[in-house]
Amino acid sequence: MRRLFLFFSATILFLGVASLNPAHAHDPLFLTAEQSTPERGPYLPDGTISFALYGEFTEAGGTRGFQAMFQEGDYFQLELLIPARAPEENLGEDQLPYLLVVKPDSTREALYPSIRTRFDEPFTNTSYYTFIKEQGTATEGVYDITVISRQAARFTVAIGFQEQFGTTVERAGDRSSAFGETRDRLEEWYNEPMTTGIEESSPDEVIDEQQSNQQEDTAVQSTPAQSTSPATQQDSDHTEEQVPNEKSSQSKQPNRAIWIIVLIAVIMIPVGLVIRRIRKVNP
Repeated sequence: MRRLFLFFSATILFLGVASLNPAHAHDPLFLTAEQSTPERGPYLPDGTISFALYGEFTEAGGTRGFQAMFQEGDYFQLELLIPARAPEENLGEDQLPYLLVVKPDSTREALYPSIRTRFDEPFTNTSYYTFIKEQGTATEGVYDITVISRQAARFTVAIGFQEQFGTTVERAGDRSSAFGETRDRLEEWYNEPMTTGIEESSPDEVIDEQQSNQQEDTAVQSTPAQSTSPATQQDSDHTEEQVPNEKSSQSKQPNRAIWIIVLIAVIMIPVGLVIRRIRKVNP
């Protein structure tokens, strides 16, 4: 009977802790100025595993890059976000970073900000705006992804959808191994940008380097899949959304911890009564 009681207790506590975690958790990585191209940045062995790559540009013309491996038919999901804080949230659309994606067949696609949705992360108590969200079906091979700045700003690139922490990543750089260290580093990144003092590479240099790498694999340069000039018109569904006041949205969020404790108490009372009745029947 004691084992049964412990089993019920552990199950309820597990469900409570799980509900405190974000719906879509990402394994965090921090991009540095040295990781200015995909070949220098992290190599993700499975692009469907969810990662969040945090970085900061100190000026326009900076680049950060990484690579992700996909299998044929994998679900492809890529997002670009910025903190919902000044000065990033005050930047115009033409001042925000954008993404350059080079697919395994060497086709190139530039992704520019086209939406504006707010994302509040209760677990880390941070908030973001999503400006790019690309979804589709992947082809087999390595995707080269480059973030290109048009103004000094912090950014986050989210890739994948499967929650799996601790995946081995090549060229991960200074990757935090402890949860507390990662939390502190993310809090510092979110609350106070740090300048690296390292000279940024220009987008032209990054593109030239990628082209030279591609020429080693193919003699014919592929036609870009999309023009790299920003779209002058956007669909009405992608217009700027009205974002509620941060304080009011936070005030509406229930205190999850209190509700979970109450839920555990309510469930444990009848469980205890059932166990006592079983003990009386089977002394």
